[in-house]
Amino acid sequence: MKQNIKNVFKKQGFVRIKGVLDYKLDLEPILNDMAFIMNRLVHRFVAKKDKKKVLGYEFKKKYSYLVKLNIPELDQYFNIRLPQNNITIDSDFFASQSIFTLIKNKKIIDKVSKILGTEISSNPCQNSRIKQPENSISKKNLYDGLVGRTPWHQDAGVMNKKGQKGTDLVTCWIPFTKTRIENGCMLAVKESHRLGLINHDLGSKGQVEIRGKNSIDRLKTLALEADIGDIILLNKYLIHCSLPNKSKNFRISMDLRFNKTGQPSGREPLPSFIVMSRHKKNIKINTYKQWITLWEQAKNKCLQRKWTYKYPLPTFKNNKRDLSNII
Repeated sequence: MKQNIKNVFKKQGFVRIKGVLDYKLDLEPILNDMAFIMNRLVHRFVAKKDKKKVLGYEFKKKYSYLVKLNIPELDQYFNIRLPQNNITIDSDFFASQSIFTLIKNKKIIDKVSKILGTEISSNPCQNSRIKQPENSISKKNLYDGLVGRTPWHQDAGVMNKKGQKGTDLVTCWIPFTKTRIENGCMLAVKESHRLGLINHDLGSKGQVEIRGKNSIDRLKTLALEADIGDIILLNKYLIHCSLPNKSKNFRISMDLRFNKTGQPSGREPLPSFIVMSRHKKNIKINTYKQWITLWEQAKNKCLQRKWTYKYPLPTFKNNKRDLSNII
């Protein structure tokens, strides 16, 4: 039976859509580009006597070897956005042709259009995550959402005020590995998108998280498991986190975001561009070269201030919107 994406999304705050993407066509090219980046890092950081050996390692073993070298901000080389702080002219990020192709993927945009309509822009509030088994992660990175556990939050909580209030944002979460409770799938608070924007603040480990998160123990939660090829679309107000990866394998995922064209991105001046329109002349970014130029232009705008984006923390100045005071 064909599901009504818009109705399910409205009721649940999320919708899992099975079999949207093809592994060979849509996902494997990105993993291949990640492997290419790893080889670059091997040439740059591994001792000459060990390079040939490490270059022969398979994906998981090679990445684990690089982690043990304590390369500063290793995860940033694989992240699909510029770093938030301390940006320089040499700041690196993962911006390959395969990423641009995925953002423009018609199969994804078609599903997103069931919620947002036909005027859609790519939103730069996007991430990629390579999560090792938790027993391989250092204590300082245990609650780093890119490599470790992602704390309880709403996606709206990491947008600026204009984005929080005035943007219809849809997150498209894409698994590159089969994702179950054991290896750290997402966990969502049932129908929590109906609560609106909740107060966020910095947690004890420096992570952005819901204020009053202990109240979640009283609420029903749902494990958002997914298979390779599936996508999960999330409402910006859905309260969710990721579970720890207790398996022996990696959990790799990517979250792209889209909003209605004409609304603030919540991450200005990072690039937002039209990916769907009833009028084709509105679609100006058609090639990888055009897209990467947008990111380089945005980087140059941010160099003097040394940061790319900010959002209010706490989200609200008082505690009325703490979760514990709402439920």
